[in-house]
Amino acid sequence: MRALIRVSLFAFLSCATYGQAQAFEVASIKPHPPAVDVPVLKNPDVNPICISGTRVELQTIGLKGLVMAAYNVKEYQVSGGPGWASGLDMYDIAAKTEGAAAPSMDHVRLMLRSLLAERFHLKLRRESKRLPVYDLVVAKGGPKVKRVADDAPPMPGMRRGSMRRGSMDQLAALLSLMVDRPVIDKTGLTGIYEYSNGLTLLDIGAQDSADAIARGLTAIQEQLGLKVEPAKAMLDVLVIETAEKPTGN
Repeated sequence: MRALIRVSLFAFLSCATYGQAQAFEVASIKPHPPAVDVPVLKNPDVNPICISGTRVELQTIGLKGLVMAAYNVKEYQVSGGPGWASGLDMYDIAAKTEGAAAPSMDHVRLMLRSLLAERFHLKLRRESKRLPVYDLVVAKGGPKVKRVADDAPPMPGMRRGSMRRGSMDQLAALLSLMVDRPVIDKTGLTGIYEYSNGLTLLDIGAQDSADAIARGLTAIQEQLGLKVEPAKAMLDVLVIETAEKPTGN
């Protein structure tokens, strides 16, 4: 029987990891004014949570986006829910945390989950589904990356979303941010590798277009001797069972 690869993305979601879930001291949820020119976020996986001291804001965000932010998951990992959950019902959220110290992002995510349960009456369940992924493999002709000392630290590039040095797992994780599905390391290459061009080639449009992604993946094969192949794997996903439009402030 062919073994399935299970990509577990929710081990960190247990509140036991951080202690008992907490709530915001105060929180305001207001419908975002409807407009003809509603902005469309090019990359829905960008973290929308803005923390300034004890103030937390999320602007022009729908229920599905809130679930993604609260549970730190990508769009393909959230399904179900009422029609308005993925529509143009957008909200502006302004909240304040207790105390004088700025909260960590993990703490804010926990409080946001409490807010979703209390004000949106959100109920979720977790499932495992066989979904499309990419396998990162060595291309014909072999890899074109240079292995360095195993204790060499990963090195970010000069631009956001680039990398100069890292493991194949880290490269796969970086690629996952830029395409529409997870990338799983199947290269069999262990250790730390250096990419001579700083991997600026990975600025492949962040889902702007299929053509941009295709060009970027072709560049990876030509410059790094690696390629991605379509595959399927078991992924953990969140299913919205029930949700209501938020109650008043």
